[in-house]
Amino acid sequence: MGIAQAGIAFRISESVSDLEAYMSAVFAEPATEIPLPVSARFDIRNHSDVMVQSFGEVCFISNDDLAWPLIKDDAFDVTRLHAALGAPDLLMAFCHYDSGGSHGYALFENGRRTRTRLQSSGLPDVPALRESGAPQPFEQRWLGARHYVEAEATASDDARRMVFLGEREVVVPARDLTGRMLQDGLDALFGVCPWETLLTPTYRFFRLGPERPAEGEPAISRARPIAASKRPWWQFL
Repeated sequence: MGIAQAGIAFRISESVSDLEAYMSAVFAEPATEIPLPVSARFDIRNHSDVMVQSFGEVCFISNDDLAWPLIKDDAFDVTRLHAALGAPDLLMAFCHYDSGGSHGYALFENGRRTRTRLQSSGLPDVPALRESGAPQPFEQRWLGARHYVEAEATASDDARRMVFLGEREVVVPARDLTGRMLQDGLDALFGVCPWETLLTPTYRFFRLGPERPAEGEPAISRARPIAASKRPWWQFL
């Protein structure tokens, strides 16, 4: 089924005693901790649903509406968020949506954007590839890699273009290249990629906004509503 995760990654410099208050400051709206969700209606592509994964000092806060503006808009002001997080030296916003064909990341050093790369397919008002800033060291080997086009495809068919390292020991479809570079970047900068690791994080879940009845619907962001009959999103990871 693929991966469906977007959020931010950073290192927590000081322990957080009240995570609800911390999350409320990060999102600038009330955040209430909830038990491990069992409903398919919980999905980080909903505005109201947030997952926190902690690998020691490395923290991932997953929520589409938190990450997407940072990746899509180079002019987005990160000042408030950077301060609310405790002014981390390095902050990475990311999205990894296999089903929608959208992969991207934005890097901020000391609150200043230094690199953005977004590769998408079929999103309105979003080019197939958009990037700014100087490529990072973890990107270099892929940006300089060779490629070939599968025999049944035309040379202009990017969907069939395959990028490879060495003697084709590692082969990645061009449409997934940013997703692979994102994985390499998380490993290089934070020592862990949450959907590609044997490490077990500490999980905590939050709901944004005022409390509402259990049967209430979550607020839906730019994503389509998630059908209740589908499995919870984290089972796809």
